[in-house]
Amino acid sequence: MSTRVLVVDDTVLFRRIVSEVAAETPGVEVVGTAANGKLAMARLAALQPDLVTLDIEMPEMNGIQVLEAMAAAGMKAGVIILSSLTVRGGELTVRALELGAFDS
Repeated sequence: MSTRVLVVDDTVLFRRIVSEVAAETPGVEVVGTAANGKLAMARLAALQPDLVTLDIEMPEMNGIQVLEAMAAAGMKAGVIILSSLTVRGGELTVRALELGAFDS
C-alpha cells in the first residue's frame, strides 16, 4: 500500500518538482496537486490523501488557513510545510531568476 500525496503550492515549477520527486520515491503515489488553499481543501475532501506538502504563502487561502480548516474538518492527513519564507530563501530565489531560472 502506497502513501497517497497531495502537492499544494501556488508556483507551477515547485508543484512539478515536488510531484516528480515524490513520484520517484518508492511507496509514494502523487494523487493530485492544487495551486491554492481553496483548491487544496476541495481536493483533500475528494482525494483523501495520507500526506500533504503545503506552501504557506498562497492566494485565496494560505497554508495556515488550510491547516486550520483541516483541523476544523477533522482531516487527519499528515502535512509537510515547504516554504521559502526566510529572507535568505527569498534572496536565493530572486538571484536564481536573475541567473536565468524561470517560473512558469
